[in-house]
Amino acid sequence: MENNVKYLKQVAHFSEEAAKINEVFKSDQLQLDVMSLNPHQYISPQVEPLSDIVYFILGGEGVFEVGDEVLVLTRNTTVLVEPGVSSGIINESDEQLTVLKFCAPPGIH
Repeated sequence: MENNVKYLKQVAHFSEEAAKINEVFKSDQLQLDVMSLNPHQYISPQVEPLSDIVYFILGGEGVFEVGDEVLVLTRNTTVLVEPGVSSGIINESDEQLTVLKFCAPPGIH
């Protein structure tokens, strides 16, 4: 059996080139990623046709495009994205942004 304990500080990796999506767990029912964005990096809007997505902001501040809405979310806030709705993230701040992404069932991307 694989070790089911992960330390997010060891999983979250930042890159100077682009935002990083680091897989934490993936099963048939759920996928958990930690997303790491340096200042002014972004993750382009995507649509998960069959999955609910929950973003939870661990640290920093990000601009989240959810469908037609633009939301500024900070540490300890969360947003639900329903299947078929596009979502993307922009770090417009001068600090790093760390986000947990829960996807159920696991996404196609």
